[in-house]
Amino acid sequence: MKDMKNLIGFTLLAVFNSQLAGTQTAEIIHKNEIYREECRTIEDLSKFVPEGKIDLSQYGGWEKKKFNRTGFFYALKNEDRWWLVDPEGCAFFSLGVNSVNLGIKKRKTPPDEEEIAWGEKTSSMLRNFGFNTLGCWSDAPVVQKVPKPMPYCLRWNFMPGYRNQRRSKYPSTGEFNTIYPFDDEFGSFCMKHAESAQKTKEDPWLFGHFSDNELTFTEKGIVKEYLKHPPDDPNHQTAKKFMAGRGRKEPNAEDDSDFLQLVVDTYYRKVSAALKKNDPNHLFLGSRFHGRALDSPALFLGSGKHADLISVNYYHRWTPENERIKNWSELADKPILITEFYAMAKDTEMQTDIGAGFTVKTQQDRAYFYQHFTLGLLGNKNCVGWHWFRYRDGWTNTGIVNEQEKPYRLLTQAMQKINLQAYPLIEFFTSPK
Repeated sequence: MKDMKNLIGFTLLAVFNSQLAGTQTAEIIHKNEIYREECRTIEDLSKFVPEGKIDLSQYGGWEKKKFNRTGFFYALKNEDRWWLVDPEGCAFFSLGVNSVNLGIKKRKTPPDEEEIAWGEKTSSMLRNFGFNTLGCWSDAPVVQKVPKPMPYCLRWNFMPGYRNQRRSKYPSTGEFNTIYPFDDEFGSFCMKHAESAQKTKEDPWLFGHFSDNELTFTEKGIVKEYLKHPPDDPNHQTAKKFMAGRGRKEPNAEDDSDFLQLVVDTYYRKVSAALKKNDPNHLFLGSRFHGRALDSPALFLGSGKHADLISVNYYHRWTPENERIKNWSELADKPILITEFYAMAKDTEMQTDIGAGFTVKTQQDRAYFYQHFTLGLLGNKNCVGWHWFRYRDGWTNTGIVNEQEKPYRLLTQAMQKINLQAYPLIEFFTSPK
């Protein structure tokens, strides 16, 4: 066994905030080594008194704190804290689960009674666990038909759709570590692609739109990557013009950073324009940033002008980095929504050597991780929610239920304890008292 705080070289978990230490310990498995990490749970908050009845709106918002009612979700900064606001004007913190869907079962169009019954049962169970949002990849057509729906998200896949179309004109598409926002055709494609957003623009249960997932936004060497495109390619031409304006041929680190900001700004501007034209009522949730690109200020500077919040798939950190999240938010001048995180346990005997989340020893360790990580997020004034990846086990133990949709009791009990007290906990962590 090794103590994580004393381990030198295990860089994925190098950041540890001692103020978030708790009385419990989880066992993490990395490269066949077992490490111990401290976990803070709700029981460690000796001065926090859980509230019995918390008045919530039908959308899951906090009736104790009210803002302007618009009939749709939106984001605002109140004093020094960011909030989401639900359609009734109640403060809203998004507690979500990704991939709430029928899995490998073939869904009918429109959904039949059996599928709607599944949606009703599943959403009821998730509400019981304290969740209030169905995250990315959830089965929107089913959710829309249940008698008591839940706020849900849509994802549009702008760039994969455009990339397929682009190949007819530029056969080299896909050979490079890039996306293609500089094409004249991309803007018109986005407008056409987003037309079906008109179908749900009046739906108050729609939380918002993700444009894509985990696009390539690598900063180091990005100018050279774009210059690799053929000379007649708009992306080569944009990079060439950019460097000509710099007065040199060889890009340096500053050039890469500035060009990445241009890439992100251009992509977000065109996608946002398409979504807002076809649906001016709902949140643009961004493209789910991830990986090493999160170290690039350009990501947040470029996207903040166009997105309503910044979505981040946040991995390789046992404890949320409060200053880092604050910095992301300040750069973008937008709140942060954590749209993926998870831990998978060895005790299911499922595959654990793939994926970005932590591998832990037991379901109890997964439960400790959830409480520890989310308590850190609740205390961050720039965070407006989190979405766990994911609902059902697939190739790995990432689900809150197994493949037969039986809940992992220890994990879901831990989730319920935090989720049901999320609003009082926010007040507890941020109150001047």
